[in-house]
Amino acid sequence: MLSVENINAELNTKFLARNIIYLPEANSTNAEAWKYVNDKITNGSIIITDYQTSGKGRRKNVWSSFPGKSLTFSIILFSKDYSSIFSLFPLLTGLSIVNGILSSVYIQTGLKWPNDIMLSRKKMGGILIESKLLNNDPVSVIGIGLNINENIVNFPNSIQNHATSLSIYSYKQFNRERILAEILNEFEVMLNKEAEEIINLWEKNCIHNNSCVSFHSKNKKYNGIFQGIGKDGYAKIKINENIKKFSTGFITL
Repeated sequence: MLSVENINAELNTKFLARNIIYLPEANSTNAEAWKYVNDKITNGSIIITDYQTSGKGRRKNVWSSFPGKSLTFSIILFSKDYSSIFSLFPLLTGLSIVNGILSSVYIQTGLKWPNDIMLSRKKMGGILIESKLLNNDPVSVIGIGLNINENIVNFPNSIQNHATSLSIYSYKQFNRERILAEILNEFEVMLNKEAEEIINLWEKNCIHNNSCVSFHSKNKKYNGIFQGIGKDGYAKIKINENIKKFSTGFITL
């Protein structure tokens, strides 16, 4: 069971996660977060569970988690104060995760556009961001799922060749509270950076920058060279000597 007290002991944020709602079990932390948003919850609150039973991924995928081994949580952010970096929320969230994992357990993970956390070219985490207007002000719920202490048998057979965890990679077990706190510490730091710095840092941690990729967007597949991120967070792909920008889609390596 996760300890809110132990998470608080590792936090050095000013506002982020100063209100933590712990749920032993939840269908989806994002869905739970929206319930609390409507009750005028404080900015920077987080919802966390030990067991997410119906987690959501991008493109209507299911995010599997195993009781007591994953980190599954959502950050509630009233985002009107961050309009200049709003489109970069997926990037800065990924950076916060990579930096938080590195500072807490000294393992270098990487990023795959737009929101996958990678380890040894396998997926160990993902991000799902949902945004709405509430009384004409934008609100974002940033859902994060990370594989921490899972064994390979904890994953469904269909993803065992493509998924990993920190434990599978290192043959160790980790303190989830410390990892979570370090990610949150990094997240608050990232919120205060300029867009250009966020993009530059993301590109340095991208595992496929300047590499050949297959890009899938709107039921079409493009083969090209990933050329980084535009100011708006769009992916830039060099296809037949021309640079095309994509706001949505996914990459296969």
